[in-house]
Amino acid sequence: MLRRLTTLAFALICAPAYAEVPLSGTFTAAEACPALQSISRETNPGNITTQAGTQYELLAGNRTPPTHVRVRVPGAQPDLRWVSIACGSSPALTGEAPSQPTRNAASAPKQHYILAANWQPAFCETAPRKTECRNQRPNSFEATNFTLHGLWPQPKDAEYCDVSNRDRYASQDGRWRDLPQLDLTIAQRRELDVVMPGSASGLDRHEWIKHGTCYDGTQRDYIDASLFLMQALNDSEVAHLFSESIGRRVAIDQVRAAFDASFGRGAGDRVAMDCETDGNRTIITELRIALAGEITSPDDFADLVRAGTPQRHTCRSGHVDAVGLQ
Repeated sequence: MLRRLTTLAFALICAPAYAEVPLSGTFTAAEACPALQSISRETNPGNITTQAGTQYELLAGNRTPPTHVRVRVPGAQPDLRWVSIACGSSPALTGEAPSQPTRNAASAPKQHYILAANWQPAFCETAPRKTECRNQRPNSFEATNFTLHGLWPQPKDAEYCDVSNRDRYASQDGRWRDLPQLDLTIAQRRELDVVMPGSASGLDRHEWIKHGTCYDGTQRDYIDASLFLMQALNDSEVAHLFSESIGRRVAIDQVRAAFDASFGRGAGDRVAMDCETDGNRTIITELRIALAGEITSPDDFADLVRAGTPQRHTCRSGHVDAVGLQ
């Protein structure tokens, strides 16, 4: 069971892609250079380039000493980009920076996300023909745990970053098994197939193409982050509330109170609940949780959720469905 895996076991799978070094001041471009969203994948949504002679707000370096700096490019989507230090100059990189407080990690710009977590038995009521819904069992993981729908970088339009038309159309048309398989470790694949039953239908491929390509990291980094978050959620009072309430009605106020109990005051305000009508019932299908910050381990969840954007609820209450089609 994933719930019983330790934080250490997860942390050993893979380390995060970057350890940003906060910087402040300005970076002056000397020429037109690519302004990348991801250094490792060299993604550049919008094919943005710097303009010679233009000063950009300097936010961070990718390491010490840096090979790239993170700057804010007005008008770009997203506007936080990586630029090679060979492209220009900055007093902060030459030791000539004026005396001023150094930007610390707490004040550095945060990446925002929505974690979409399914209650799988309810999802399967709405999609009974899906491969993953045909063989539900009372003792399966998804019977008493949340499952992964996806991790979505924000803003909402951060989708399909540098994706070919072929893959984009396959993703949008639901031909997910036609998409390339993900390059994961054996351990990641094993855990993902448990936490994301929809991978049997190619959901993992779709989520990477649509959302993961806008994540600042590799496929393995993106899946690691998703697994860390799901471990924290399934180890919390929130999962306990749902597993103990199967067959009964749960209100959004109860869900938010469980988030506060597990992750600190205010965490519940970052959660919205989605429901669907199933005959004469309203069933809870998904939680959408707003997060902000760097995802490095399950222990980050409390800080991430409290830093997220408050959410408006779309469903006040619903039944927690039992596994198996009703």
